[in-house]
Parts: sequence; structure tokens; C-alpha cells
Amino acid sequence: MSETAVRRATARRPTVVLGAMLMSVMIAGCATATTPADPTTSSAPSTPVETPTANETPTPTVDAGDVSTWVVSETGMGPIELGTGFDEARAEVPAWTVEDACSWTAFWNDQEGSLTAYLAEDSESRDGVTTIDVAALTDTVEPSDAPRTAEGVGVGSTRDDVEQAYPDAVEQTATIGGASLLRVQGTIFFTFQPGSETVDAITVTSLDEPPYEVCA
Repeated sequence: MSETAVRRATARRPTVVLGAMLMSVMIAGCATATTPADPTTSSAPSTPVETPTANETPTPTVDAGDVSTWVVSETGMGPIELGTGFDEARAEVPAWTVEDACSWTAFWNDQEGSLTAYLAEDSESRDGVTTIDVAALTDTVEPSDAPRTAEGVGVGSTRDDVEQAYPDAVEQTATIGGASLLRVQGTIFFTFQPGSETVDAITVTSLDEPPYEVCA
């Protein structure tokens, strides 16, 4: 080979090497651009999901001195429960009075003279409260003035009100006096005087019917 040919071959080697290097860089660049990102290295921050809470109905506040706040149920009325010892029940309503001649009964009358109430135990067994009763003294009493059931029924409600709230109410006639009684949930009685369609009294009692008299 002539000296001139050697020089030409030598001069082409850097060009070939440089071309190979450029091709390698381009291939590497393409590989880098098309490699998918590792999903474990770039995750979006999670947002905690709040669980909605159901609206809770607030429990009514019972004021022992205000019978209009009392709720009537099959177990009692306001702060007084059936079966509670008389002295314990009496302590719940200190404004109620007890007469010596009727020491098993505590009485109350409102200042306006529109309502009267009593709680009583059996005069002989004296083994706990058997009856709680609230009655109207006038015909102007509204249900909101006196104790009422969770359905809003009480003294001053109509017969229709009671029957709509309690379609299974059982009708009875009082043994004495002829009053009409609607009995619900076994122990709650709504009393209607003869000829009236308005609740005259509401009673919770473990007896078969509200007593006609408690101090006889």
C-alpha cells in the first residue's frame, strides 16, 4: 500500500468512530424517552373520604317542675317511672304535696288552675308507683301545655288525633263514671268524658284502668 493510501485510511478512522458514538447516544436517548415511569415513584396523594353521619334527634330536656316537657311512654311519665318506690318518685317532684290522710299519693296543680296531676302507689301493698295521671281542669288546655307521647298526643288532643297516632288503640268504658278510654301500648290511657271528643286526662298505670278515686 502506498503512503498516500495509508494516510487516507488513517484519516477515515476518527470519522467512523465518531459516527458510531453518535449512533449509540441517539439509541440511548430513544430508550430513555420511551421507558415508562415507575408507577410506584410518582403516586398522587390520596384524599381521605369522610363518612357522612346520620342526623341525630336531640333528646328532649325534661324539667321536673314543668310538666309540658314531660314525655309519656308505656313505662312512665316525665321523671316518674312505674314501679319506682313512692319516696323516690316523690323526690323527683318536690313541689308535689302529700296529705296525711292520703299518704300514698302526691298531688300537684298548676298556678293557672288549668291542670291537675297525681302519682300514687297501692294504699295497701305500698310496693311502688302504680299510676301517674295528668288531667285538664278547663277546656282550653292544649297538648303543648301538658305531658304528651312521642307522637305528640296528650291532654287537649282529639279522639281522631289518638286514633291516627295509634290505630291499634283499644276502646274501653270506665267502670265508674262512664268515661270513654282509649288504651295504647298496654299502660297508657286517654280519657274522654261522656259526650266529649277531646282528651280530658292522660294516665300511665299498671292497673286495668285509671282509678276513679285514689284517696277513697
